[in-house]
Amino acid sequence: SVFTRNSDPFKPERVAEVMCSITIGEDLSVEQWLQVSNLCEEFADTFALAVSEVYPVTFKNFKLTFPAGSTFSTKVNQRPLTPPQREYLYERLNELEAAGIICRIAPEDVKAASPTVLAQKAH
Repeated sequence: SVFTRNSDPFKPERVAEVMCSITIGEDLSVEQWLQVSNLCEEFADTFALAVSEVYPVTFKNFKLTFPAGSTFSTKVNQRPLTPPQREYLYERLNELEAAGIICRIAPEDVKAASPTVLAQKAH
């Protein structure tokens, strides 16, 4: 497996996968291109190949504060997702949950909700 950032970040197969995932611009000289490539290989341990390889930030807390008495809509006017969209979204949500980035909560604990919009990337 190439997902060894936690155990062996400089495993040759992992470094090769990192380098395949990086695009280095064509506007560099050969010397500059090699310098950038070597730098990326040297710091391969800073690249995450999957959400599960992202290290949680422990030095910063993020807390939303709202004026007392604020209320938000908990009814979502969600546009129906097509089966491929639903499959994609559920896979991403499961991946984020498995990585500990998000967690399930009970419906009565929901404080605010908004619709999910999937934007298609231009390729």
